[in-house]
Amino acid sequence: MGFTRRWDLFLSNKKAGIMNRQGTPIALPLRIWLGVEILFGIGAVLAIGLAPAESKTNFAWTINPVVMAAVLGAFYMSSAPLFILPFFSKRWEMIRIMILPTALFSTIQLVATFLHWDKFSIGSTPFYVWFASYLLPPPIFIAAYLWHQRKAKNENSKTDDIPTWLRWILLIVGIIFVLIAFIAFFLPNILISIFPWQLTPLTSRSLSGWIAIVGVLMLSMYRENHRTRSRLATPMLILILPTLLLQLTRFSNEVNWANLTLWFGLILFAVVMFCGIYLAVGSWKDAMS
Repeated sequence: MGFTRRWDLFLSNKKAGIMNRQGTPIALPLRIWLGVEILFGIGAVLAIGLAPAESKTNFAWTINPVVMAAVLGAFYMSSAPLFILPFFSKRWEMIRIMILPTALFSTIQLVATFLHWDKFSIGSTPFYVWFASYLLPPPIFIAAYLWHQRKAKNENSKTDDIPTWLRWILLIVGIIFVLIAFIAFFLPNILISIFPWQLTPLTSRSLSGWIAIVGVLMLSMYRENHRTRSRLATPMLILILPTLLLQLTRFSNEVNWANLTLWFGLILFAVVMFCGIYLAVGSWKDAMS
């Protein structure tokens, strides 16, 4: 290959790289809202992630046993990157797989709030923060998704596809999580009867929101079928298992460690963690640019 040919190929590849990084800019209103979500997340982590025993005074409702509050806190801690990284990302295509799962999660928590209104500390500051943090996101995220998708460019590149075997894992495990979330929300007594610590219909339904967001996020990765465009969501998948284990060991006396449901769940989250680690390997600069 002559020098001229190699130079033309270099310029062509460089131009393609620049075009791939253009994408669709994230609109300012969505970026501002992601900043607000970070504040909501920090509040939740401080309330029941670090001090789960104080849910009576620092959370929207009193959560018993304490290990249940700690577990919900673990999910809040692991989900922090889901808002922090998109806030600093520049392209819509890099964050869109997170938007609808987050809208669904917020909707589930909001519906659970209305179903168990009498269990909440109505009139307290923590309740108002909780209520606002789940009342506002669904319409905001859905509107943002529709608006950005109208402007998004089709990217048909096959150079960064997720391997077929991993897509099957994402699909199967994602469906399992969605089915469990369905049972936990609509048939909470089933989950209550087999859980390794005491649940109530409210805590079962609140937990179902977290189970649902993990499942739908994995299904979104399956549908997107692009490693780079899935990368910013991987820290949550990686962090869930370690944060859960941390919180469970803090209150291990409240956990039935011989319970098979517990180990089934931990194995599922180990698979989730593996998927996250695999997809996290690659260029973070491309994902953030």
